[in-house]
Amino acid sequence: MVEKSTKRALRRHHLARVKRARRFYFCGDLSLEGNAVGKLAHTATPCSCFMCGNPRRYFLELTIQERRLFQNVDED
Repeated sequence: MVEKSTKRALRRHHLARVKRARRFYFCGDLSLEGNAVGKLAHTATPCSCFMCGNPRRYFLELTIQERRLFQNVDED
C-alpha cells in the first residue's frame, strides 16, 4: 500500500515535470507570464478558439467515437 505522503510527492513531481515541459508552449516563454505555466499544467487548452477548441463545434466534424461507429458499419 502506498503511503499518503508518497502519493503527494509523486503528484508534485509530475506537476513540476509538466510545468518544465510546457514552459515553451504556444510560441512563447510562459515562465515570464506568472500563472500561465500553472494554468496550462492543469488545463489541456488555454482557450476555446477554433484552433484549441472542439472541432465538432467549429468545423462540424464527427467525433472519434462516431467515426469508429461508421467505420464498423461500413465494413459489415
